[in-house]
Amino acid sequence: MKLTVQPSDVAMSEPVVMLNRDDCLQLGVGPTDRILITSVRSIVTSIVTTDNKVGKGSIGMPAYVLERCGAADGELVDVVYSPMPESVKSIRKKINGHTLDEEEIGSIVKDIMEGNLAEKEILAFVSAFNVTNAKMSEIAQLTRSMASTGIIVDFGTMPVIDFHSLGGVPGNKITPIVVSIVASEGLLIPKMSSRAISSACGTSDFVDTFCDVELNEEQLMSAVKKANGVFACGNEDYAPVGRMIIKAEHPMGIDPRPTMLASIMSKKVAIGTTHLLIDIPMGEGSKIPDIATARNYAKDLTELGTLLGMHVECSVSRADEPIGHMIGPILEAKECIEVLERGDGDPEVVDKACSMAGIILEMAGEQDGKERALDILRSGAAHRKFLEIVEAQNGDPGLRSEHLVPGLYVKDVHAKRTGFVQYIDNAGMVAIAKGAGAPSDLGAGLEMLHKKGDRVEEGDVLFRIYAENQAKLDRAVESARSRRPMYVQDTPVQDSGPMMLERIPSKKLLDLIRFARSTE
Repeated sequence: MKLTVQPSDVAMSEPVVMLNRDDCLQLGVGPTDRILITSVRSIVTSIVTTDNKVGKGSIGMPAYVLERCGAADGELVDVVYSPMPESVKSIRKKINGHTLDEEEIGSIVKDIMEGNLAEKEILAFVSAFNVTNAKMSEIAQLTRSMASTGIIVDFGTMPVIDFHSLGGVPGNKITPIVVSIVASEGLLIPKMSSRAISSACGTSDFVDTFCDVELNEEQLMSAVKKANGVFACGNEDYAPVGRMIIKAEHPMGIDPRPTMLASIMSKKVAIGTTHLLIDIPMGEGSKIPDIATARNYAKDLTELGTLLGMHVECSVSRADEPIGHMIGPILEAKECIEVLERGDGDPEVVDKACSMAGIILEMAGEQDGKERALDILRSGAAHRKFLEIVEAQNGDPGLRSEHLVPGLYVKDVHAKRTGFVQYIDNAGMVAIAKGAGAPSDLGAGLEMLHKKGDRVEEGDVLFRIYAENQAKLDRAVESARSRRPMYVQDTPVQDSGPMMLERIPSKKLLDLIRFARSTE
């Protein structure tokens, strides 16, 4: 049947069009059915029936559907009944607790990618994968299938090293430092990072203040060839179906572990990673609240890596307060670059960056990786490599930290009593920085002049808020007043200790270590 396109302002979370009830009768479809619309491209949508919103012979199409199929107002499009995809049977099978094979998982991923499954069906699949305790072999196959929906990069050399953080701690600005240290040793490290989703700043948000992060495949290959490393944005070119799954999960506020693991690892498969270090930030208010949970995640990640032919190690790091003193795109970029320029700087940033880089160097054969990482940082070699990577990503090779200027609207928040900073509330600090406009306003954020354990006098500045306009500064100040993001009292606070709490090698490596010890 041919129907005339009528733009609609109906806003839905998935592709839905409106059809006149008479046309539905002629097509033989009802509200629980779906249709295939063909214009420049084809798209499968659900339908809403109406008697008067759309006239007979027309189809009400929201902007999202118009864009997906390339149709225009007043154009004739072909509309036919679309049967339920075969992959729905596989989803039902998983709901009933059965194991899915490679073909079944592949068909589900293909149908998600092609828009053949409604978000409720994607959510059913995600939930079933979680509730029925998906086998690691199924998660591995899901990972491979997700990777196959986008670009697969072959750098033509080994090893290909990567570094990833599970996130959940603000101010985690170490990625450019880690990449620069590792790349300066001649190792290939094409680091893909993300933008903020619920935080005040993602790695790509602050890197974007001084060089390009959106690199296509050709640009990525060129930058890596020039500098051995990049700090690029893991955009939709790589395992794009992951974003569609996340979109279906978002309304329910869920992030099931099986699909989270597959989403992380699919991007690593896409860029040919052979050696991967995963940072697991742990602490009150973070995604990982305790060491038992951290070890459990590490077990799954290392096991999944083994099935994918990847050497994966994990590091549990401290996440009880923000890392360093800055939160927000330009502020985090400044603090990161200052460490590289000086070969030193904020102790937390230096300790965590060199601990992570050190593990990677040891994975590549170095004996004392952290000490070697510190030497590279202090010598200026990491800074030189950093500028080389910046230039390869179309940034200024003469970049200096002082070139980056935060928002000009500033407000200091003072201590109301004398004492010691007992804790810093991560969520509270993020909320204040977001209130100031971060991460969309690059100059917005906050600077902590004191950290946990510091002694302060009444009236001392605890933290400073930056914004790009007065309204957002006022909003951030109000957010600070309604919270207690820093708590001060008389009791001295014990030093928190090193940033890295525990290193967890892969199961395969552990087995080799145990075998070696048993033969001594």
